[in-house]
Amino acid sequence: MRNARHKAEQDLSRVLGFWTEERSLSVMLALLLLHFFVLTPGGFLGRAFHLTGALFLSFALLAGILTLARQTLVRRFGIFLVAGAVAFRTAAVFRDTPWIVLGDTLFTLLSLAALVTVVLVQVSQEGPVSGHRIRGAIALYLLIAILFAFLYGLAEEVAPGAFNIPASLAPGRTARGETFYYFSVVTLTTVGFGDITAVHPIVRSLVMLEALIGQLYPAILIARLVTLQLETRRSGSDRS
Repeated sequence: MRNARHKAEQDLSRVLGFWTEERSLSVMLALLLLHFFVLTPGGFLGRAFHLTGALFLSFALLAGILTLARQTLVRRFGIFLVAGAVAFRTAAVFRDTPWIVLGDTLFTLLSLAALVTVVLVQVSQEGPVSGHRIRGAIALYLLIAILFAFLYGLAEEVAPGAFNIPASLAPGRTARGETFYYFSVVTLTTVGFGDITAVHPIVRSLVMLEALIGQLYPAILIARLVTLQLETRRSGSDRS
């Protein structure tokens, strides 16, 4: 029994060790791209495919939350968040009721906020700028889009009619969640096709905030990465 527990702790340490390395940022980007462009739009292929897409993000969030949590109590709370998200996401696939969708959104939002914090710390920390870190910056950009998509979903659940969405784009709650992914990316990149519009004042504020982040994030990020690279080269020159 004691040996099994020790082995489990060693396996967990290896997982956490990997997610604290820069190469994990490249893996995170690959997972997010798979979630965005394959699993999420592929839900129409069947319930099993949709269930895979629904659970994929929750399991991807688990590694980030475990990395963030340094204390046992905080780590257990993080596991509770992801477990809640998994439970509600599974239930939402089979039973499309408002309180289940609301619970899924709340748990996933909290988990996303934790993962955004983890990736932000890894991308902006001191040290040379590697390809993994640049790919991590792209992953963070996608995470911001996902975070706002769930915020929009929460707003629509709390205040129905907060968005003007054509029926052809979102015939049901599941399709509506995918529509908010689309709307969030369009807003973050400030494309603004206008097929979906925010009606509620608070939601309009969220849309404006995301558009500002979409404009400022690349500029601030590039400035930060360039500064880090210059500092690294300067430090190398001073040593030589």
